[in-house]
Amino acid sequence: MRETIERYGMIPRGSRVLAAVSGGLDSVTLVSILHRLAEELGFSIVVAHLDHALRSGSAADAAFVVDLGGRMGLPVVAERIDVGALAQSERIGIEEAAREARHDFLDRAAREAAAERVALGHTADDQAETILFRLARGTGLEGLRGMDAMSGKLIRPLLHVTRADVRRYAEAQGLSWREDPSNVDLRFSRNRIRQHVLPELRTINPEAAGALQRTGRLAGEALDALGYLVSSLWPALGASVEPGRVEWSRDAFTRLPESVQAFVLREAIRRARGTLRGIARAHIVAARLLIAQPAATAALDLPQARVAVSGDRVLLRGEVPAAEPASSWSTALSLGRTVLPELRLTIELSVESLARRGEVPEADEGTELADADRVAFPLTLRTRQEGDRFAPLGMGHDIRLKDFFINQRIPRAARDRLPLLCDQEKVIWVVGVRLSERVKVNRSTTRVLRMRVARSEG
Repeated sequence: MRETIERYGMIPRGSRVLAAVSGGLDSVTLVSILHRLAEELGFSIVVAHLDHALRSGSAADAAFVVDLGGRMGLPVVAERIDVGALAQSERIGIEEAAREARHDFLDRAAREAAAERVALGHTADDQAETILFRLARGTGLEGLRGMDAMSGKLIRPLLHVTRADVRRYAEAQGLSWREDPSNVDLRFSRNRIRQHVLPELRTINPEAAGALQRTGRLAGEALDALGYLVSSLWPALGASVEPGRVEWSRDAFTRLPESVQAFVLREAIRRARGTLRGIARAHIVAARLLIAQPAATAALDLPQARVAVSGDRVLLRGEVPAAEPASSWSTALSLGRTVLPELRLTIELSVESLARRGEVPEADEGTELADADRVAFPLTLRTRQEGDRFAPLGMGHDIRLKDFFINQRIPRAARDRLPLLCDQEKVIWVVGVRLSERVKVNRSTTRVLRMRVARSEG
């Protein structure tokens, strides 16, 4: 852990570290080692604990952490938030509410304690689980990168240490900790990965967790290299790069290979927003298609950003667009091309017979194909409604549409405006995001429904 701190320059001498301590094995070990290193490396520690009030033993966990800090002679900041009530009032899932409450608490606690760093107890096993979880959901290099050892104020000094080594250290030092019963609840995907997937992988490679972590580091190095190479393209693109905005030539951009265009967009968004959090592949594809279309003027709102085209110039700003009033709408659709100027949408629908059963025709990235015989016509384009359920492609069962939005990290402000293509029974396409498993093309398909939606200004 000392080597990791020194390698990344995690803790400047003379600084204060806020250690997030849940009372579990990893966080207790984290604060124990930080306490041992504090005098040598010249920093001070404040312990922080958030009681989520989600189970009966949470108050005892808080008392344990307060006592632990007292025995170490460290100041403790503890707070209790009713996450269940927060989730209900904000109309979000428990996990999202807990994550938001935790981030908010740590930010406030760090400011009030004048702490330059916030230390988290993630281990190499947590990194492996994160990468596997993202692989299962479908991810690119950004997801394969996993968690950074250091990101702004956040530091993860145990990220290169296995959970087995953490336990051996804790037992050798005679440490005590609290066990969270939710860590063995197989309703949570991460627990299934921890208890079933990783153990199976270790039968193939006993060092599977380390191998996955190396994959994450290689993905990170590749992303850093791509960022550098993309930045070298700015002069050829006639780009102007300033804080919060990036502008470049549309003509020069469209001459690049599509894969390079995608990386240019990602880097532009990163520079304009400061982060790619909340940006999915669908956003990159939509922005690239917008820039490629022949319209003289067009714009597209992304999460906390807007890309606008005017003549030969593309301007990407990192900002939160003015909120539109939330309003539900619904419109019936027929096959063919339908222009919806009040919604700034154009939708094209057609049914095609296949020359051979199950032989899927080609479709560009802006188009989705569904098995027409599994669609209950006629179709409707609408916003979400209370009680909507959806079977995301790749998942064999329905889930709440709200949960799907949360899992996809679609901002709450965008959820009420996201168009849904529905038949008489179900949501068949969350437009631009995911097709329904219920209508996917398979080997028995004889007819396909081709769907394309475009958004424009005016």
